[in-house]
Amino acid sequence: MPQVRIIAKNFMDMVAALPAMKLDILYENPFICEAILRSLPPLAKKYVTQMLFSEGSITAKLLEEWVLPDGSTKHRVSIDRLVQLRIFTESVERKKEKSYRLNPTFQANLQKRITTGGVLPREPMPPSLTGRLPSLEELEKYALEQWECFLLHLINSGQAEKVTSFSPSMMRVFQRGLLSQSKDPKLTESGFQFLLMETNAQLWYIIREYISNSEVCII
Repeated sequence: MPQVRIIAKNFMDMVAALPAMKLDILYENPFICEAILRSLPPLAKKYVTQMLFSEGSITAKLLEEWVLPDGSTKHRVSIDRLVQLRIFTESVERKKEKSYRLNPTFQANLQKRITTGGVLPREPMPPSLTGRLPSLEELEKYALEQWECFLLHLINSGQAEKVTSFSPSMMRVFQRGLLSQSKDPKLTESGFQFLLMETNAQLWYIIREYISNSEVCII
């Protein structure tokens, strides 16, 4: 678990360092908004969830009242992180009082993710179709098979097209830094380290690479 926490922190540092325009593009995806929320410090999560369905801004003084006196350090760390990630927009009112409001793109898409699961409500599906939907156990089995296919692809890249349904562009992004760039790709040192990671840590690595190279991904 410590390794996962370190990777998650590095991931958040990487996201915070992205240009404002790229962050706004990322926040157009409800799933990414949820992932960012899950990775925030506990106090930062509290602020976001409490302000999620509120309009307008919250003064810095009011935010401080949401914290116990011994939590001032964690409060400052949380506010700094939210501002770095452009989840909070900071402004100064006429009375020179600082206030914060949620990034409207992040707020709208996180609301969508929480209330509708990230998709628009649909008409109920007829039993003739729902009877063929996969069960949770089948979905979990399929996900595990796909992940095993991806790992096999790293070990034996010559079978890439036969063992995985990932699109070529997504595979190139996921493999960046894990395989050598040559006619006969081989595992790099980072690739060997990746194979030794826990699954959660591997997934954080993939998410980080996806965000860093999102312009070349085709979903």
